[in-house]
Amino acid sequence: MLKKYKLLAGYSILSGLLCLFFSLSFYACSDKNDIDSKQQVIARVGDRVITLDEFKYSYEFSFAPLRAGNNPKKVYLDYMIKELLLANEGYSNGLNHSPYVISRINRRKRNDLLEAFYHKYVYGRVNIPEDKLQDATKKATVKWRMIMWPVNSREEALQIRQETQNSSLKDYIGEQLKKQDVPLKNQKFFETDWLDFYDMRPEFLNSIEDLEIGKTSEPIPYGDGFLLVQILDINLHGIKEDELKYGVKREKMRQRLFDVQADSISSAVMDSVLTPREVRLKGPVLEQIVPLLYQWIQDGLPRYDSLLETIEQPADTAAEYIKSLGEMLDQSLVTTIDSSISVRDYLDYMNYYRKTLNQSSSEKDFRSRFITEVGRMIKNKTFIAIAEKEGFADSSAIRTDLEKWERKWTYDLQRYKFIQGLDVSDDELQDFYKNRWRELQIADIDSTRLYKYEDEAYNMLLHEKHMAVINVKLKELKQRYPVWINKELLQQIDVDSSSKSQEISVFVSKKFSGEFAVPTADIKWIHYK
Repeated sequence: MLKKYKLLAGYSILSGLLCLFFSLSFYACSDKNDIDSKQQVIARVGDRVITLDEFKYSYEFSFAPLRAGNNPKKVYLDYMIKELLLANEGYSNGLNHSPYVISRINRRKRNDLLEAFYHKYVYGRVNIPEDKLQDATKKATVKWRMIMWPVNSREEALQIRQETQNSSLKDYIGEQLKKQDVPLKNQKFFETDWLDFYDMRPEFLNSIEDLEIGKTSEPIPYGDGFLLVQILDINLHGIKEDELKYGVKREKMRQRLFDVQADSISSAVMDSVLTPREVRLKGPVLEQIVPLLYQWIQDGLPRYDSLLETIEQPADTAAEYIKSLGEMLDQSLVTTIDSSISVRDYLDYMNYYRKTLNQSSSEKDFRSRFITEVGRMIKNKTFIAIAEKEGFADSSAIRTDLEKWERKWTYDLQRYKFIQGLDVSDDELQDFYKNRWRELQIADIDSTRLYKYEDEAYNMLLHEKHMAVINVKLKELKQRYPVWINKELLQQIDVDSSSKSQEISVFVSKKFSGEFAVPTADIKWIHYK
């Protein structure tokens, strides 16, 4: 599955951006030899090391501008060494025990445990027979494009179908849309993209697979109403015999079948675990909390502050819904035969899992999403508890993953501590406009409108200040934490360091959680943000 990430502003050098999603299997990783051996260590910074694998993954999946120059491997390793110098200082200052680092480690650990559970009890049970894979690959060569019209009742659907026997559903929809005093939708809204059989539910496919192009379908049950469908076009793609045995088409279908079967297994596992616990959502609490949280989302949740802390320590000017939520914190939102989940518990969870709720289009939509998220929280907590009980947290893969990220987040905080409070004055901006405006790479004709580039100028100057301070600190830290580089191993590492690779950023994130799979060098080494 591919998903594109938006390029950071100012990085026209990134000609391509490919984001691969994959799950890091915690069971495929066998225990490695001592990482402190000469063969595996590419650099040592104080008492900590950068291993060969750590460098390779970080290098391959980083921002392309960080791999620039005639010797991109050395350039990138230098960034990693600088970060480890700062991280070492952060450890000395106890920053690894700060709430900033601990909260992120706990979240990462929960997701690692949840992923480990799925690998053992879900993904490990998926089995796709060869004949089913080839049959599905064949079927996917047929694609339909349709127009659909939703109605409230079967009687209404049958009447419209009768009316369109000598015309078309597409024309009927066009006529209905013309009758709107204020057009709410255009006809394209009711048309689909190209769909194959795996994009449709089996009962829907059965209703349209023999439908002639241009004809109106029988009423198809959908939600609380019915759908009428007209096929606009059918596309038949040929497929070679060898494509059924290998190649892109087969692999895409294998992944789709894997996901479908994994979802089915996951649902079965969830039912087997949760049904005996008699999970009950408290209706009165639900009706009370939904409008309060939805109003908060409408006004905007805090980006950096904890939701729970915002409620527990409200400002004098806090909105009424914040105060109302504070009065609900100890109420039970969900009960099971062996536990109770309070509003406080959910808000602590929601602090890290709010994306879905933020996408709500209405209070009704929010209510539905909220109930789903509560269920997901219960499911995840249950699965994580099982993973912990079975000792997954002690696996070398999870421990190594958490160690890497603890180091990364300790670096983040130490860097912030060093540059905290730095700013750019108006006088410095004006001096930049007067003497250095050409660094903005704008045409002379725009020099009279420099105010348009204030943010860019500010960021350039602030980044210079940051780097001036950090470079001084790095010189000091190199005296405290000696740096050694295995130059021979660095030269031998097989990574793509071609000029083309310096134009492409490949970001790898876990399919399971969407988190970055491995830490990579900070883009702030070359740009403010």
